[in-house]
Amino acid sequence: MSSFKELAYQILKEAGKPLHSKEITKIAIDHGWLKTAGKTPEATMNAQLVVDINAKKERSRFKKAGRSTFALNEKYVPPRPIEAPIRKKAHKITKNISTKQKGDIAEARIAELVTLYGETCLSCYKPISDDEGIDLIVKEKGSFRTMYIQIKSRFGDNPCEIFTATTKASSIADNYSVAVIFCYFDTTQGDLHDDLWFVPAPDLIKKANKLNGGKMLGFVAGRKRKESNKWDSYIIDKRELANQIIAQMKRL
Repeated sequence: MSSFKELAYQILKEAGKPLHSKEITKIAIDHGWLKTAGKTPEATMNAQLVVDINAKKERSRFKKAGRSTFALNEKYVPPRPIEAPIRKKAHKITKNISTKQKGDIAEARIAELVTLYGETCLSCYKPISDDEGIDLIVKEKGSFRTMYIQIKSRFGDNPCEIFTATTKASSIADNYSVAVIFCYFDTTQGDLHDDLWFVPAPDLIKKANKLNGGKMLGFVAGRKRKESNKWDSYIIDKRELANQIIAQMKRL
């Protein structure tokens, strides 16, 4: 059974003119649309329409056209239907992609960021071999300032998980011209996560966990900033990487 207000709306819409609450109720009963045990259904109809108008005002579908007489409110705007969210297709990375291929992809993305964003222009060079642990050489155009970058990346679909990485202590020179970038490749977005860690080599040597008798340096960090996270101060927006490198160069 439809409600009094729904019946009133349909009847007034078909009538195309104002009607008294008694007329609205009579039409509903005559058509068999309204079945009520109450003795005064017209009073219920009138009360419900009055309450709706007083409560919603211009947002009501009805308006008063006289004593106990109602019409449709021409200012009423029906609410927009809630659209179902568009489900994005889940894209999975190619099966059997090698660790080296993943590393090459991350290094290429880092080189793009360094080249695109920066207060001054930087050039990136990839060593012919990485046997010294250097993945990227960054030089400031017009000067001899140079940074040597090692890149540690992780691939996955949850950038907020704890980031862990290890690097050979022998591949990290204790010099501020060397830095390590820790970055997460979000496979659901197909790109590096917005935040990454830029850690100068001397800071990494000093703060990293010493593993395997000091032969390996362990990096463990979370993205939720807290006092106990010793790597928080090294988190930067990936688009600030070039400027961070420039600032580091100026300290050399």
